[in-house]
Amino acid sequence: MLTDTLTRLAQSLQLPEAWQPTFMLGCNLLIAVLIVAACFFLARAWLRPILAQLLDKLDGRLTDETARERRKLASHMAHLVPALVLQAISPLLFNHSDTLAAIVAVIVWLYLYLFIGLAIAAAVTLIAKSYSYLAPNPTIPYQGISQLLKLLTFIVFSILIVSTVLNKSPTLLLSGLGALTAVLLLVFKDAILGFVASIQIAVNNMVNVGDWIEMPKYGADGDVVEIALTTVKVRNWDNTITTIPTYALISDSFKNWRGMQQSGGRRIKRAINIDIGTIRFIKANELEQLQQRQRLQRFFQQSEVVELLDSEDITNIALFRCYVRWVLCQHPSINQGMTLMVRQLQSTEVGLPIEIYCFSADKVWLNYEAIQADIFDKLFAILPVFDLAAFQRISSRQELTRQS
Repeated sequence: MLTDTLTRLAQSLQLPEAWQPTFMLGCNLLIAVLIVAACFFLARAWLRPILAQLLDKLDGRLTDETARERRKLASHMAHLVPALVLQAISPLLFNHSDTLAAIVAVIVWLYLYLFIGLAIAAAVTLIAKSYSYLAPNPTIPYQGISQLLKLLTFIVFSILIVSTVLNKSPTLLLSGLGALTAVLLLVFKDAILGFVASIQIAVNNMVNVGDWIEMPKYGADGDVVEIALTTVKVRNWDNTITTIPTYALISDSFKNWRGMQQSGGRRIKRAINIDIGTIRFIKANELEQLQQRQRLQRFFQQSEVVELLDSEDITNIALFRCYVRWVLCQHPSINQGMTLMVRQLQSTEVGLPIEIYCFSADKVWLNYEAIQADIFDKLFAILPVFDLAAFQRISSRQELTRQS
């Protein structure tokens, strides 16, 4: 019917018979282009609202969170509609030429394979992102799983495209892939290793998004922001981004601070090196003077201190250790339910280390550092009261002062 109409139109225009096939071919191509363009714009116009409404029924928040993914999926699906329409009408438009109809059919199938693959990949991305908002679970690597599915989609549709171009069965191509196994393993080495590592990371709950990890080999020290199929992104404390191969989390060692963040406190483990030359016994009159100090009155009322005073030989270092423990027990920011210890370490050439081992109840980094600094500020300031001194190497200026 369309051919007869174009023939009558060519005759009405009084075109020579030699030009009529070319005229009809041009008209058919123009009609095909117009139909394809109309289908594309119509499909794109109604697909986006439908996808938005479906997501709104799941969760209203997803309307904004998945806007980019919805646009991609709608665009790829919109490309499918004109191809399907062209495939349906091509026998009517190109029935006068079997060769042209076969070429158009091949082009349409290649086009369909390409955009079906892109649409599946976009749908996987949309589903993964939607699940990450609807059912957030840090132990499930949504991004890694979506990337693996997209990789498999790419491989399948690449085989279909090649088989269509070569006019061979996909089964024949798959049978020939055995010889290319070594090449494929080399090309997809990172993806394979990353996939295996992702499974082990998820099963063993080794790393989750939001964990603070430390990996000096790769210069990583910060929060994990993304766990993908082949890479893990870490935002360092200076806001730089470090990219680590996913399989490196299995093959190399790293430190995960999640246990500290989930526990009741963050450890404080620091020592003051006491000058050994200042350690001595305390005389009775010196004890009376210490007890009269306003800052130490509450300290001397403690039962442990009373027991210590009953002994005949009291050293200033023992009294200082007792005082440090009392300070930690009174501190509101120290977790009293966890290990709290003031211990003496092996003496060295830089003095006798008195180590504090306790846990800050506040695990926020800034607050933790402030608590730790506040404790040691006061301890360094109280050392002269016990007639003790922290060991410090003599600087060049001090040496010149001593010689003069």
